[in-house]
Amino acid sequence: MPQRRGFWHTNKGFQMSDRPVERTERARDEGVYVSRTEEDKKQKEKFTHLADNSKQILFATFFSYLKKMFDTFSPSKQLVGKVIDEQEIIQNLQKLKQLLQKLSSKDLSSDIAFAIELSDTWCTLNNNFENIEILERKNLQEVANFRHMITTIKNYPPKADHCFGYYLHQHAGKDWLPFPFIQLLEGLHKDHQENSQKSILSSWIKLVDAVIDNFKRKWSFNP
Repeated sequence: MPQRRGFWHTNKGFQMSDRPVERTERARDEGVYVSRTEEDKKQKEKFTHLADNSKQILFATFFSYLKKMFDTFSPSKQLVGKVIDEQEIIQNLQKLKQLLQKLSSKDLSSDIAFAIELSDTWCTLNNNFENIEILERKNLQEVANFRHMITTIKNYPPKADHCFGYYLHQHAGKDWLPFPFIQLLEGLHKDHQENSQKSILSSWIKLVDAVIDNFKRKWSFNP
């Protein structure tokens, strides 16, 4: 590209300079020229926008992961996913069996300590059952005998205003020992003394044994 000589102004007028003057030629279709400062600014805004989008995607992924965790471990909507202590459940069942055996051999109807222990054990087992029932909701047959045991004991005697399970659930003995509950305990003991093989307590003990045996097979439990 040919070079042009420059001119500068002095007191003597304009004089030619040997210093070349650069000339930049652009094609007509090059578009609007954007200064370097403006272009840098736009590039910076572009990368800032990309960074913001990346943060939004990251936060969205993180909160989605948290939601899945809460959906998995929150009680589903009550207690879904709650960890089950298999050994503790079997021990609670064995404790209930032992308490029923004590009542069958001795009249403990007025024993406050016995009433408290029986009520506490019963409430704990009910919580155990609720947890297992939710976790086994796709295979409820696995807990059918557990449900049958809970229902049978809870609803004794049939058609009563307040059944056995009501007093157990209200922690009878801890804050109160109502007379109807004392009568129920006394009646269960006398029933067993009259006919131990066919007594209500014997049938309950068999139900508890069935649940224990089922869970031992299911969980490969070794005492």
